[in-house]
Amino acid sequence: MSRRQQVLSSYRSLLRATRYAFDGDHRVFTAARQQVRQGYETGRHELTSDLKDCDEIDKRLEHASGVALLLRSNIVQGELQPGKTGKENMATVDPGDSIAQSDDGGVYKLRIHKYTELGDNEAVKGGKTSLAGTAKKINWNN
Repeated sequence: MSRRQQVLSSYRSLLRATRYAFDGDHRVFTAARQQVRQGYETGRHELTSDLKDCDEIDKRLEHASGVALLLRSNIVQGELQPGKTGKENMATVDPGDSIAQSDDGGVYKLRIHKYTELGDNEAVKGGKTSLAGTAKKINWNN
């Protein structure tokens, strides 16, 4: 695949990722797409076909694929559900909806799509840390 095709492919991938992440939120969706366009336009004018710029292009392509993956799998938007506040009204939310309750008592419907990464929390449940030797035991009896 030529370098031009790689750049166009990463551009389209980022635009698709913004559609998945921000669908339904027109303001944020438009701003994200504008940011992607602006980044590619500045890259077009800054970089040439010189050998030293090829490394920079590769770095930017890797960065773009990482951003697209992050947008597609880790961004979840929530919409405040009017009239649904507090635990007493949680029963009125549809069982198939993903919901969250904020600190102020509002209920949010989460927009989880097929690409959203869902963890199993096994690392948290086990109480183990991946940073060996950094976890401290706290004596609560003092």
